[in-house]
Amino acid sequence: MIKKFGKFTAYALNVPAAAILIVVLIALLFASCGHVLGADGSTLQETVTNRIKTPAADSDIPAFDDSWNEDEESPPSGSGTDSLGDVDFAPPPLNPNITWHIDTAFKNLFNTRRERTFTEDYEKNELTARLEIKWGTDENHLYTKTDISFLPTFINDRIGKEYVYSPHAVIARNGRISSSKSEVIFRELYFHHGFQNGRVRVGNQVYAWGTADFINSTAYINPLDLRETLFMDENHMKLGVPSVSGMYFLPNATLELVWIPVATSSLLAPTGNFWAPKRVEKKYPLIFDDPDVLDPALENFGYAARLSKTVGAMDFSFSAYHGPDTQALLRPLRTDLSPKKPVGIVVRPEYHIVDFIGADFSMTRGDFVFSAEGALSPDKTGVIDQDTSNPEDIVFPYPLKRSPYFSYSLGFNYFIPMENFIKGHAGNSLFTMEWFQARYTDRDISNPDITDILTVRFQDDYFENRIHLSLTGIFETLKGGMIFWPEIDYDFKNGFKLECSYATISGSGNGTYEDDSLLRYFKDNDFIMINVRYAYP
Repeated sequence: MIKKFGKFTAYALNVPAAAILIVVLIALLFASCGHVLGADGSTLQETVTNRIKTPAADSDIPAFDDSWNEDEESPPSGSGTDSLGDVDFAPPPLNPNITWHIDTAFKNLFNTRRERTFTEDYEKNELTARLEIKWGTDENHLYTKTDISFLPTFINDRIGKEYVYSPHAVIARNGRISSSKSEVIFRELYFHHGFQNGRVRVGNQVYAWGTADFINSTAYINPLDLRETLFMDENHMKLGVPSVSGMYFLPNATLELVWIPVATSSLLAPTGNFWAPKRVEKKYPLIFDDPDVLDPALENFGYAARLSKTVGAMDFSFSAYHGPDTQALLRPLRTDLSPKKPVGIVVRPEYHIVDFIGADFSMTRGDFVFSAEGALSPDKTGVIDQDTSNPEDIVFPYPLKRSPYFSYSLGFNYFIPMENFIKGHAGNSLFTMEWFQARYTDRDISNPDITDILTVRFQDDYFENRIHLSLTGIFETLKGGMIFWPEIDYDFKNGFKLECSYATISGSGNGTYEDDSLLRYFKDNDFIMINVRYAYP
């Protein structure tokens, strides 16, 4: 959080807008600078085109395409060997190059409650852009993935009154700059140095640990953006963390070490937002306080390690972590006695030091891919449960206690041979099922907010992969809740894509905190979402 020193607060309110302008200008410059020469004498446009169409075979950073992902790791170029045996690679290019990609979207979310007007139900009207830039060589380069978002209130200032990025101007430790109506997130911004058998990165990073498709128990490092609960784009949920990482490719395994010098927090919907729970026990308004993030200090450093290995059709890894817990602990702090308002409950997201050990595993067998992932902590902090039926006996703030804790995911992917059922079908058909559970072993501690979740998803493509269909069901089995979430996309194959989705949310309960399903707090949030995307190149 920023501190209000003189005029700094007023200036900070304009920082997101200024940052947006700078990044957009850079993007426009790249888009229009075909006459600018690259390091090898070719034009920048030719350089980019060549990098996309003919990626270097020895690059550990894939070229830009539909599945371009910096998180995917492979043995470095120039190492002289790969997993198949002794293979000589050509030396990497020495001249620096620029590759870039921009993905823009116009997002619209409509609540389906019928008792309100269209303008009231028009919950989100948002413009976003993701700019990815890699500058340098394969061995030494600077990489950035920057997300820019703002709510275009100039279209209609009555739209999106229940949706803000932050209740006040914020400059976070991990490069997030937020105000109420605009935001810039430097999700990844790091320098990469590769050497013969590994690489080192310094800066804001996202780590793709774990094999589970939906909830990763061993994803200890990156906090999550939960301001839209589970409906945030999957590749936008993980927030970068300032860190130093090293990866070393052993003869038969890969070792990754990470140091996190400062703690960062997850993001939750602010009080009053569309996705923020409004009341507990039917009558007490919920007020979310600013998060209590651990101070930058030696005792709050984070350390992580992961050893990965592939044997035949099996991938498995072992990992360990010590540092700030990235899962927010929602601790009832006090009551709020605002004039002319009912008594409210102030909840503060807190973060504590935690230790984890974990493992993950995946195996391919025919058309199936099976996965398992789990983590165990001896000292995870939790909130002690209290009997809310007698409000006068409740102690604020809620007491805390450390306890052993475990979480795990079990699942599989089935690549359906749909051509056996539909003649001429050429799309990609996939069925996914996953079970997730988390528990404290101390029964005095409240259960984790997210546990006992069964997720199923069917995906298929039609008409030369132009139409993508997705049907997702999320079932909260412990207390009874469900999300049904169909989505259909149309890819115009010219950079444009149209996405339409609908979600209905239900949750059981009788209005008491102990018995209510988590999804019950969002039972009035059924929505229709319509997005228009454009990506280049």
